[in-house]
Amino acid sequence: MRQGVILTGLGVAVWAVPTLFFLLFGDWVVLEVGDPYFGSSLFLLEMLSFLLLIGMALIVRLRLLKERGSATRFGFVAAAVGMLLNTFTLWHRESVFPKFNEGQHHAFSVWMTLAYALTLLVPAVVDRLVREPEKVENIVTPEASSLQSDIPIDELEVKPFTSETPTEKV
Repeated sequence: MRQGVILTGLGVAVWAVPTLFFLLFGDWVVLEVGDPYFGSSLFLLEMLSFLLLIGMALIVRLRLLKERGSATRFGFVAAAVGMLLNTFTLWHRESVFPKFNEGQHHAFSVWMTLAYALTLLVPAVVDRLVREPEKVENIVTPEASSLQSDIPIDELEVKPFTSETPTEKV
């Protein structure tokens, strides 16, 4: 339950941050599809999305939910929540992005489609690259089991190490 709430909240955040970014700066950064610099603009926006997704996936995997597969679940939930909310954003695009013309709405849709493809792929790759810490196991071999003592560790006498060889007292 806790994990679902965290992942859903992060999914809403993954939708809200770019929506606010495009609401504030979209008329400057979103170029129409036919514009000669559209490809460069789209590439830079997707690279920014890519880097932010790597950071979010690492935070989820290493800090919030430290189990294997948590970043992948984050990607699935964030994509599902974000695409559901973006459905309504695009449906009411004239009121959400009033400064956009029709070409910019189209360009935003192209960016959004690629960004959600990254949202599905990047956390899964990050989850795959993050390694589990190696577990140290006590391996009991016949030699080691014969060396074990029944004396508790607290009762063992610790003698300082000296370089001299022990001599017998006469």
